[in-house]
Amino acid sequence: MKELEETKVKIKQECEHWQKIYETGCNDPFWPDGTNCNLTRNHIIGYKAKIAELCETMGIDLPDEYYIPTPPEVPKNYMANMHPKDRCQIERIERLKVHGKLSAKRTKYENTGQMSFI
Repeated sequence: MKELEETKVKIKQECEHWQKIYETGCNDPFWPDGTNCNLTRNHIIGYKAKIAELCETMGIDLPDEYYIPTPPEVPKNYMANMHPKDRCQIERIERLKVHGKLSAKRTKYENTGQMSFI
């Protein structure tokens, strides 16, 4: 039961983390924000699988956290909007461009609250 509770908390944290990366980006010097969003998305999918497995083993219903919408996959080269004077982000983007990881055009994502199984 403790493992299930911990996994429920982790799903919420990862969903918040995905949203933060998508909206404001991250500071990863080697990978675009899209790669980090998709990695976080994979964590969410993994936690949902873990919850399903634990609930089946314990013979209980799936908790509400299982039905939190899974964020969409984004282009791996996606870069979040940034403040035009954020020197650190400008340098990061230039570094990624040099290594062939160009930024992709931003697409709007809105969490509609629709239930998702994966």
